[in-house]
Amino acid sequence: MRLTGLALAVALAACGGGPLASPTPSPQSLTVPQLKYRVIDEAGRPWFCDRDFYPIARQDEREIAQQRFPEIQRDTETFSVIVTRLKLAAPFNADQQLAIYREWKTLEALSLQSVSPGVWGFMYLAQRASNAGERVDGRVTADGRVTVANRAAAGPPNCPICLARGTRIATPSGDVAVQDLRTGDVVWTIDRSGERVAAPLLTIGSAPVPATHEVVRISLDDGRIVLVSPGHPTADGRRVGDLAAGDTLDGAQVVTAERVAYSGGFTFDVLPAGPTGMYWANGILLGTTLRSQ
Repeated sequence: MRLTGLALAVALAACGGGPLASPTPSPQSLTVPQLKYRVIDEAGRPWFCDRDFYPIARQDEREIAQQRFPEIQRDTETFSVIVTRLKLAAPFNADQQLAIYREWKTLEALSLQSVSPGVWGFMYLAQRASNAGERVDGRVTADGRVTVANRAAAGPPNCPICLARGTRIATPSGDVAVQDLRTGDVVWTIDRSGERVAAPLLTIGSAPVPATHEVVRISLDDGRIVLVSPGHPTADGRRVGDLAAGDTLDGAQVVTAERVAYSGGFTFDVLPAGPTGMYWANGILLGTTLRSQ
């Protein structure tokens, strides 16, 4: 018995091998930048400490965008995703370069960690309103499926890493409260040989802090005490927030290093001229946060 072409096709399909049987397409894997945008669309844009403005703005952001644009373009995978997202095409003017740069910084702020083949985890602070954030964590799969496991209300990012209001800075004319210093004022710093020298201040910095901000209260066994944000550098490159009782700081032993609430509204920092940028705060030698990154 002869089968027509249609009947033959139906017969083969019934056996599972004919042209009517088409395999289900496998999900398409996305690039990491594409996955980051999937997370952002689901959970919100990252709220982070922008190094172009924190702890103070050192240069016009538009100029920085133009300077770093070749670097961004070399990150071809991320660059192409951003350009597609913003619906832009070359040549890019200054406004477009700035927009691309801001997206690039945003994607850099969102870290995806591989937790298993084809699955990445995320945990970050998302901005939900002008002064309200949300701690989110979850998973995203290679094909872009996002699952948010937890959401928790949060305030702004804890960016400031500077001194508490009222901290006394050593100067040749006596100690001066950090908030009262001005650019050009002379303070004590150290040179490369470790000698104390007088130098003018190149930069004064201040940063607003949320009501929930905490500082570390460092007490030394010789009676010196300073209140400073956890991320502030010590003279030997450690972070104040990493200090613990028994550690050594500026030739003395740390008695206590405790987090305390801070309601000073702003934190402050200074940058003396010279190779080290160091200065004495309440008699304790510290580094500065204002040196160029």
